Amino acid sequence: MSDNLKVSVSVFRIQHYQQFAQFAEHVERFVVDAKAAGSRVLVLPEFLAMGLLWTHASAAEIDNAKVSDFYREVFSPMLPDFQSLLAGLAKKHDIYLVGGTFWHEEDGRGLNSAFVFSPDGSQLRQDKIHLTRGERAIKSSGGETLSAFEIDGVKCGLFVCYDVQYPELTQALVAEGIEVLFVPTLTEKRGAWRSWYSAHARALENQIFVCVSPLVGNLGIPNDYPVSGTGEAFIACPIDNRMNVVDGTYAVSDFSEGEEGLIHADLNLATLRLSRERGEVRHLKDRRPELYKKLAAE
Repeated sequence: MSDNLKVSVSVFRIQHYQQFAQFAEHVERFVVDAKAAGSRVLVLPEFLAMGLLWTHASAAEIDNAKVSDFYREVFSPMLPDFQSLLAGLAKKHDIYLVGGTFWHEEDGRGLNSAFVFSPDGSQLRQDKIHLTRGERAIKSSGGETLSAFEIDGVKCGLFVCYDVQYPELTQALVAEGIEVLFVPTLTEKRGAWRSWYSAHARALENQIFVCVSPLVGNLGIPNDYPVSGTGEAFIACPIDNRMNVVDGTYAVSDFSEGEEGLIHADLNLATLRLSRERGEVRHLKDRRPELYKKLAAE
């Protein structure tokens, strides 16, 4: 079991790609920078490949009424290329690529899927479970499963954006032993604050690290209600005398609006474990699950 996990968490800016190769070059720049920083993990945002919609000749003409069909037409055929690219970069640079969701249709269901691409070539997929009104409007479906996974012996979990606002999911993963949670996001200003406070709450309640990676910028599609994103990359942690981070913000970016880049942090898992065992507050040990069940049943 490792006592340290170095991560790079991205703020990734939307670009209007004319071809897939431009997207590939954009992503690889982040991978190279994360590897150069000595990171074992690069966290990428929700809808990482959103700008690929501009590879279609009709992109500028798409309004809100047409966007659902447009996603299916453009994104779904690109999923194999997306997976091949990210899997290849993970292997080439010997780094875990986590998050980076891709929207696609599978068996008639629209899914927003996050991934873990491992250096050994293996992949894990985590579908977004809770859907926003906008996602339901484009006929998306929510995922039904949740899985923990290991990176160098460290138990980790992965959610997509809105899912971090539901404490039951984090509790399920913590019951499986996770210590680190990765959360790719795409949201506007109010949503960015919801992600901020929810991630900090999940870190506090469950005594874990929560790493959040946002997609930022303006897509320009649909033309009558364009997708746009904002927010900072950050890592939330418990607040106690062992972690010694008074506001629970272990690391945070400070980029200008719309600027992209990476934050790098060594997640001190030895200190996190000490916090769980000997911190001034011990949320995991002090829980009363049987009482909660009783109260819910009354």
